[in-house]
Amino acid sequence: MNKRDALQALASVRLPSGKGLVASGHIQDILIEQHGEAFYLAVLIDTVWEGAPPPKAVLDEVQSRLMALPHVAAVKVVPRSKEHRPQARPLQQRQKRQALQSLPSRAVVVAVTSGKGGVGKSTVSVNLAVALRQMGLRTAILDCDIYGFSVPQLIGLQEKPRLLKDRLLPPRAEDVQVMSIDFFLQQNEAIVWRGPMLGKALQQLAEDTLWDPKLEIIVLDLPPGTGDIALDVSAFFPQAKTLLVSTPDPFAARVAVRAGLMAQKSGHTILGVVENMAYQRCPHCNEVIYPLGQGGADAVAQTLQTKVLVRIPSVVPTAPQQNGLFVDQPAAWQPYEQLAKQVIALSKPEEDIA
Repeated sequence: MNKRDALQALASVRLPSGKGLVASGHIQDILIEQHGEAFYLAVLIDTVWEGAPPPKAVLDEVQSRLMALPHVAAVKVVPRSKEHRPQARPLQQRQKRQALQSLPSRAVVVAVTSGKGGVGKSTVSVNLAVALRQMGLRTAILDCDIYGFSVPQLIGLQEKPRLLKDRLLPPRAEDVQVMSIDFFLQQNEAIVWRGPMLGKALQQLAEDTLWDPKLEIIVLDLPPGTGDIALDVSAFFPQAKTLLVSTPDPFAARVAVRAGLMAQKSGHTILGVVENMAYQRCPHCNEVIYPLGQGGADAVAQTLQTKVLVRIPSVVPTAPQQNGLFVDQPAAWQPYEQLAKQVIALSKPEEDIA
């Protein structure tokens, strides 16, 4: 639980004038105290809103919205005069991120996300990026998972970026431009940064990179969940289109719904759901089995009013793999080609993207 979780819960609360509560600037701060698994919140607000006391109905809604968050035991709304407001900028302004201006304006941004780790989201990201490039689109992939970066290894990239005119020239693998924090760390070095540093690192990776000016699609490999980086991505890439990755497992599906709801609240279009590890085919008898069950992705799609774009099987590599690509395994590669075609069709503006 952090302030951003609380602000997200209050994002749709409206004043009588129709203005958003968070955007109004009347929330001065949100204090969070944890005891065991329980959270106790204090919301510091202005004593005067638009020339009148805060409406009781709005304050009641603030309390009910925050009480609905997981493990919140109590919420206290504390009026405080503006004279006692800290000199720092209002909370929502401190949290605000600006959309990035340095990316090719023509490029479609596809954010690949999931509710939890371990569902193969990064593998889906890199194989999708390669499939898009093979279909003729100028493609890049930005590894947004600052803690759990894996894109360079999965795509089989050893080369590091080069400095060119004070910008980073990203290396290529399978003719896809790649940028990741992994390039700038010593082997197995741990990242121990807090939220603001994570956002700054992502911003630098995106803005200091010399992207192909004719880039057509940028795939973002997001970290799992709905934390700081996911919120920064929603601000940095306001026009991003979201691709949700889940497995058939009910728990993975349930948390994938949360990631999808966050994308919708951020104004992002959900392209659809990818069901990874959907089934497995016996190499001896060709029988199809479902080790993780069935129906998880369908439940996600139904809740978010979208559709399952593709079901990707679990595949046992025919030989030891040095990366996470399936280009040389036709049975495993076919779903990614199918996914790339659907992403292209769903991402098209009025004029063709290609």
